[in-house]
Formats: sequence, C-alpha cells, structure tokens
Amino acid sequence: MSSSSNTKARHYATLASQIRQLNANLGESHTQFALLADHLDAMRRFSAANAAQFMAVSRLLDVELQDVAKQALAAQSGEK
Repeated sequence: MSSSSNTKARHYATLASQIRQLNANLGESHTQFALLADHLDAMRRFSAANAAQFMAVSRLLDVELQDVAKQALAAQSGEK
C-alpha cells in the first residue's frame, strides 16, 4: 500500500506543480492582454490622426487639381 500512497503523493505533487505553472501563465497572459489593450488604444489614436492627415492632403490635392483644370481650360480657350 505504501507504493500506491507514494505514487498518489507524486501525482498530487505533479498536479500542484502544473497548477502553479498554469497560474503563472495566466498572470503573464493578463499582463500581456493589458499591454495589448494599451497598444490598441495607441493604434486607434494614431490611425485617427493618420486619417485626418490623409483627408487634409486629399482636400489640398482636390483644390490643386481644380486650379490646374481651370488653367488648362483658360489656356485652351485662349488658343482658340
């Protein structure tokens, strides 16, 4: 019976070790998910700023293209 008792104790010790490792891994996962949340928030703010820059440049290009088109029409009408 002593052998069975030793085996059982060894299995419980292994189980306890695995549960401690699982707990440590869950703690690390919690830390990593918190960091991920911070990074995602920073990416959200960065993408909003980037989108605003894109819209501003797009508006400036639209105005510039309209000016070029007006100049081209004026040049064509002046040639005729």
